[in-house]
Amino acid sequence: MRSLSLVLALAWAPYALAQQDTTKHAVRQWTTYEDLQLFSQVLSELKLNHPDSLDTHTLVMSAIEGMVHAADPHSFVIPAVRLNPAKEADYRAGKLVPVPVEFVEVRGAYVVAGAASGSEAERLDILPGDRLVAIDSAPVRAESVVELEVMLSGAPKTTALLTLERRRLDGSTVRLDRRLTRHSPDEESAVPAVFMLDPKTGYIRITTFLSDRAADDLHTALGTLDHQGMQRLVLDLRDNGGGSIKQAAHVAGEFLPKGMLIYTSEGRKKDITDTGRVSRSFFATRAKYPLVVMIDGGTASASELVAGALQDHDRALIIGRPSFGKALLMVPLGMSAGSSLMLVVGHVRTPCGRIVQRSYRGLALRDYYEGAWSSRDTTGRPSCKTDAGRTVYGGGGIVPDVLLPTHLGAPPWFERIEEDRLVLQWIGGYLDAHGAQYTTLDAFAAAPTIPPDAIADFRTFVASHGDSAATGDAADRLLSRRLALAVAYGKWGEPGYYHVAAVMDPDVTTASHAFDRGAP
Repeated sequence: MRSLSLVLALAWAPYALAQQDTTKHAVRQWTTYEDLQLFSQVLSELKLNHPDSLDTHTLVMSAIEGMVHAADPHSFVIPAVRLNPAKEADYRAGKLVPVPVEFVEVRGAYVVAGAASGSEAERLDILPGDRLVAIDSAPVRAESVVELEVMLSGAPKTTALLTLERRRLDGSTVRLDRRLTRHSPDEESAVPAVFMLDPKTGYIRITTFLSDRAADDLHTALGTLDHQGMQRLVLDLRDNGGGSIKQAAHVAGEFLPKGMLIYTSEGRKKDITDTGRVSRSFFATRAKYPLVVMIDGGTASASELVAGALQDHDRALIIGRPSFGKALLMVPLGMSAGSSLMLVVGHVRTPCGRIVQRSYRGLALRDYYEGAWSSRDTTGRPSCKTDAGRTVYGGGGIVPDVLLPTHLGAPPWFERIEEDRLVLQWIGGYLDAHGAQYTTLDAFAAAPTIPPDAIADFRTFVASHGDSAATGDAADRLLSRRLALAVAYGKWGEPGYYHVAAVMDPDVTTASHAFDRGAP
């Protein structure tokens, strides 16, 4: 006991001495040499004295990853020793394709950052915050997000079984197995929803800028709506996680003149400083109709640049919730022995000079990602003036001109129904028996309701699986909406899903009425 007391006393002694010293002397910053010397000493003592058998590579890589994560939340290291060279080569050559889920690393675990609305991942109830536990029943051994992406990739149309852990609102956790089909982002249109909300108002949703066809898909969609008499447009960029800046520039070119500034970039090195401008423009040949752009916390990266450019040049009214706030230039840098470092080398600003990137200094990684959807206060944020002299804000994503209220989360009983994939299990039998009554997408979208007897049948199905659905008008509306989306996808695929989702969305209705506000 006496020895233990001595150890504890000695352990606290440096702290006590340090407290005394700081009252007499100014604190001196450590030199890089002293830091490296301390690192070497600690590594040596761990190897010599720790009772466990420690792998030096694991210790050093943990230190390197901690150093990179301390710099910013997006840079990361890809150690060559962890990757299968043949598989990585196939992936880089485009022979392998990913699963449709984006992950981020949070405290050593890989957590779902997003699954595009209407995608297979969302239909299988994969939600932001779900933690990846296993891949094809094997533990996750990736050491970076990119390495995980390579591990999850495979031949087109093959599947991967993901085991996820979810923390419910009541504090309990549940494990979920979800099998996803691998596919290329280019296999599906980046513009799955194109239709007229009313005789004057067109609606287009762009889900990604990863596809090399994103701008072309938009151009085709605009031509379709022009022929239908469109006089104004709602452009929906919600849950668009970004992608190619080139595609973003081409998308902006549908609405801005050639040569118009879209973004500027700056970094420590001069070659990082750059300006992005509209190089392919249809502005001169397309009518300058009023434009409303919808954004939310899932709008990130290149899609934020589009929204920011249209806002700064007073070309569109931005409506929704603050975007994610990611505007960093990243480049891959070769390291020793085939490893690589994906490093943030610069910041990107909107045309008027706003920094879109949210602050990450002093924040834990989890707080950085979880805070993306919560910040709405513009106090103290960087701001600048639009072409027309309006004040717009950055520093936490793009702040909309019209802020919409935050939606409350789904009730626990509904979350459990989604977790158990009961809608997915029920909808096939329902459509087999009653699908003929849903004749066309346009007819269903005009009145996307589910008969009361179908809702009652679903409730019975839920009960037979040991779950329960709340009763009452509010619960009926929630179930009707969810089942209507399932019918739309089951009958008409992604275009059906997005179309019906839009016409039932009160935020889209608000956006379609925002033209009454006049020019931004």
